[in-house]
Amino acid sequence: MQAVKKQRTEDAAAASGPVLDQEDWQSLQGYLQTYDEQRESVIKRSRDAQKLAKQAIYSLHRGAYSRAEEQLASVEKVARELLPIIEKEPTLRYGSYAAVMEEYAEAAIFKVFLTEGRMLKASELRELVQVEEYLGGVLDFTGELNRHAVACATQRDVAAVSCCREIVDALMGQFLQFDLRNGALRKKFDTLKYTLKKLESMLYELSLAEATGMKSRNAEPDEPEGMDTGNATAD
Repeated sequence: MQAVKKQRTEDAAAASGPVLDQEDWQSLQGYLQTYDEQRESVIKRSRDAQKLAKQAIYSLHRGAYSRAEEQLASVEKVARELLPIIEKEPTLRYGSYAAVMEEYAEAAIFKVFLTEGRMLKASELRELVQVEEYLGGVLDFTGELNRHAVACATQRDVAAVSCCREIVDALMGQFLQFDLRNGALRKKFDTLKYTLKKLESMLYELSLAEATGMKSRNAEPDEPEGMDTGNATAD
């Protein structure tokens, strides 16, 4: 009986040909090889673009706006060149490409704040930047805002520091309305309250310094005690 079953199995295998379709497996191998090559290309070029975005933020802090504009244009060029690959293989977006888009959003938001005094809207970046990348960029932007406020505080620019504090406070109110799950965005949001606290402390210290300065200016100098310089009369 077992011999009959074995013979039937061998006959069925012979009739159906090879168990594995070699062309199908070669196709899978080719797909994985192409995917790995594209992945390496995305990682390398994204790393270079992210470095440029960081340099743009550095330039903005130093008032080199033209230089920052050139650096951001270079980042955008790389992002657009990689976009067809990302659209074809969406899984390649998560990781290096998403990180550079978040850094790009942060730099672009910071540039618009410094040059136009407003927050860059998500719709203005939506062609390249997805929602979570924009939100991550906004949260990172508040860190740059804190550094900018420190520079303004050294110049005793209370109005500029107050403006930074108001923006962070407004963003805090907006993010509190979101139901952020545990993840990168949640971790970034958790640091926002500390940024707000730092800015409030900065304003408090500036107000104390201003009050101390006013008190010092308004204080009357002590009158020096008069000294008798007249000649003594001899008895």
